[in-house]
Amino acid sequence: MKNKVVNFLLIMGIMFIVSFLLLLLLTAIIWKSDGSAGILNGGIVFIYAAVNLLGGLMTGKMMGKQKFFWGLVAGGIYFLVLAAVGVALGGTKLTGNPQLISGAFICMISGMLGGMLAPGQAKG
Repeated sequence: MKNKVVNFLLIMGIMFIVSFLLLLLLTAIIWKSDGSAGILNGGIVFIYAAVNLLGGLMTGKMMGKQKFFWGLVAGGIYFLVLAAVGVALGGTKLTGNPQLISGAFICMISGMLGGMLAPGQAKG
């Protein structure tokens, strides 16, 4: 059990590192191409969905059983950390913010999908 917790935390770390790198790449692309806010928003949604899909795949493969649930958990924790950082550093409002709700759904559903697509079953 302890090993799975450590691995889960490593997966979460990988998810945030990949997010950071992809957001840096998106920033460079927007800056070089004078992109619009629509491209930026679409890119952010794509990155969050892709990262949570990846995290769900890794978490589901590691857990083996109830993979969709563990993918959902990975996406949910990822979103909660993003929301907490947004509130602490960016002044994000938790009430009356439809982007927050859609962001939660994107993270959790793509994480769950990744878990469902994860290969293999745990032994024993």
